[in-house]
Amino acid sequence: MRAAEEGGGGEERNARAEENNLELEILKLRGRWELASVLNFLDVFGPILGKDLKLSAEEIEIGLIKPDASLARLHIQLLKGTPPVSKILDGSDKWVTALCKKLSMWWPWVAEGKIPLIPSKGEEISKYKELDPSDRLLLLKALCEVRADQHDAVSYINDALKEGFQISYFRKDAIGRDETGTSYWYDANGKGHSHRLYREIITSDSNTKDKVEGCMSLPAIKFQWETLASSLEEFSEVAEKFSFSKSAAEVAVSTNLQSDAIPALEKIQKRKDRAIKQKQRQHMLLKDFQNPYCSGNTRSCRTRRPISYTFEAYDRTMKEAIQLTNKRKKSLVADQGKTKGSEDKSNIKDISIDSDSEGGVLSILDDSDDTGHEIENQSSSEEENDDDIESESGNSEAHSSPVVSYPKGVRCSKRLAGVASHTILESRGLATKQRLRQRPTRNFAVESIIISDSDDEAHEGKT
Repeated sequence: MRAAEEGGGGEERNARAEENNLELEILKLRGRWELASVLNFLDVFGPILGKDLKLSAEEIEIGLIKPDASLARLHIQLLKGTPPVSKILDGSDKWVTALCKKLSMWWPWVAEGKIPLIPSKGEEISKYKELDPSDRLLLLKALCEVRADQHDAVSYINDALKEGFQISYFRKDAIGRDETGTSYWYDANGKGHSHRLYREIITSDSNTKDKVEGCMSLPAIKFQWETLASSLEEFSEVAEKFSFSKSAAEVAVSTNLQSDAIPALEKIQKRKDRAIKQKQRQHMLLKDFQNPYCSGNTRSCRTRRPISYTFEAYDRTMKEAIQLTNKRKKSLVADQGKTKGSEDKSNIKDISIDSDSEGGVLSILDDSDDTGHEIENQSSSEEENDDDIESESGNSEAHSSPVVSYPKGVRCSKRLAGVASHTILESRGLATKQRLRQRPTRNFAVESIIISDSDDEAHEGKT
């Protein structure tokens, strides 16, 4: 366990050391003005270099530190625009040989000092990978200068100037310069979505004086280049810091950044945030889709067995299917038996007669029903005056309906649209119940009992 923990800790320390070294190398590259020149060249001559060449400043920096496919694609695209075009550019690392051959002729006109890499019968490929990142930057800068001297690049500049483009579009101007000679440069690469703020400090060394034939030489002038800001946070900090400065040049730089650079960087940051959120949502959806126990995907919730093409697995699957089928058949037979038993019990039960609360009238059986019996409860009600009601109130004898036997499977009910004086015949069977529902709720064949006027007069005479 300790060895594993020590190994894991060693890997973490190595990763941190590599990150620190990468950051230091990036800071060194950003301290070279050649990097700013390369980025500006790619932005200005983007239309003639091709639409496929879309590299950010960060990708170019990482490629110069650790050569990768992006750096190779950039060199190949630039070499194809400088005739004569070599035939070995399609190889993996053969573009390094073509680069050495091309720059060995152009180096005195496009660069100063000694060329870092020369052709050496194929060994230049391995030597290029061992070069310092700043030397790779010098080779790339020289290749950009060679590409800018080609006929199509010169024609592009001339045509743009004729159309009304300003010379500052091809040659950057400083956005601020103070009394000491310190100048500030702002470069926005729209194609690579990179914005940089540079500061150039000029210093002179007056102590070193050489006598040449009795004359004093001029003091040596040194240029110090640094990248002040490359992200939205850094631009905001520099703009806020320069806004309280006593130097008029720095105040002007702050105003320029707040009006141009920061709004553009905010739009780029919003796009990056949306892209990150979209990737997170896609990752979450993919993770949920791959989860077999996800509540949203019902079909994926089933547990799947690993596929096995053996006879034993096939026999086991068949037995399980047969057992499941037999179990379903048994359950269906049991359910049917239960339903039949319940129907038989319901037909065997005797039906009790529901008596009317007001004094029911004897029901009449009719042979017109399909079962052979139909019962209708009729009640004769007489309309009497208040005097008759008072005279009959003294009679306290209860009227009870006689007990009548009905056929089995039939019961008498008073459910007739809320009218208690009429009863209908209702069967416990499902088929009979459906037929009764289709019939009218009231049997108009049975006429109600009508009391004639003569009986009313006789009754009044008696009273």
